[in-house]
Amino acid sequence: MFHEKRYFWGRYLRMLFYGLLFFLTGCSNLFFIPDRQLVMYPDRIGLEYRQLVVETRDGEQLDGWLLPGKSPVKGSVVFLHGNAQNIGYHIASVYWLPEQHYNVYLYDYRGFGRSTGKATIQNSIDDFAAVMKRLQQEIPQQEQNFIVFGQSLGAAVAVAAVSQYKNHYPASCLVLDSSFSGFRRIAREKLELLLVTRPLSGVLAYAFTDNPDLLQSIAKISPIPVLMIHGLDDEIVPSHHSQLLFEAAEPPKELWLEPGAKHIQSLTHNVLRRRFLEYLQSCAGKSLFVAE
Repeated sequence: MFHEKRYFWGRYLRMLFYGLLFFLTGCSNLFFIPDRQLVMYPDRIGLEYRQLVVETRDGEQLDGWLLPGKSPVKGSVVFLHGNAQNIGYHIASVYWLPEQHYNVYLYDYRGFGRSTGKATIQNSIDDFAAVMKRLQQEIPQQEQNFIVFGQSLGAAVAVAAVSQYKNHYPASCLVLDSSFSGFRRIAREKLELLLVTRPLSGVLAYAFTDNPDLLQSIAKISPIPVLMIHGLDDEIVPSHHSQLLFEAAEPPKELWLEPGAKHIQSLTHNVLRRRFLEYLQSCAGKSLFVAE
């Protein structure tokens, strides 16, 4: 009996050790999972586009596509995608907006698709400024009604970036789809799901950054309007994260919780798309900050 217990605990401790080693050496992979292969280009689905590469402050190249909106153009959507794959996959989230009179610029973080370098949380936030600066040069002034739209990880990056750069670059509104409310918070929740890491999930979570604090960041975004969208059946990032962000944000703000929708799937529903377009229209012409 004694030997069986010793064997059990020895096996458990080995599993725990390898589990800890996996997470502590692969923390960044939880947030950034790049794919180099572009499986789709806009022209394959009948969209006009122009490749627009943005150079970062430290010389890396961010690859992106500028999709022209149908005339008359109402505004320009700057799209920050989720943590995996690349713009070839994530174009599925925004392909319908050019027909609705919105330019769309979607780009890859460092190391994704054809972008150079390696993404981190901080350089992804900093690179937003380089993107906005380039778009001011490329998009006609009358179409520079910028709407920042982030999904999942991209929504978290957008919160931090818009908060940091809101006085430097114009923004009519910020749209967050399926966002999490903190980097360490979502990491801890994922650690709690695995048997091997559950006992020490609270301690292991400290291997993940809590900077920037997204709840503090979103509180600073006002008076830019913020729209939060989240599917109630989201099992990847539960909807309570958007509820936390909503509570921390200052007005004007809206929270749409979509029954039956999974992760970043809310806007696949035509009824919500129409409501979304009405929201964007209400933001048109309300750019509150002038570029410096």
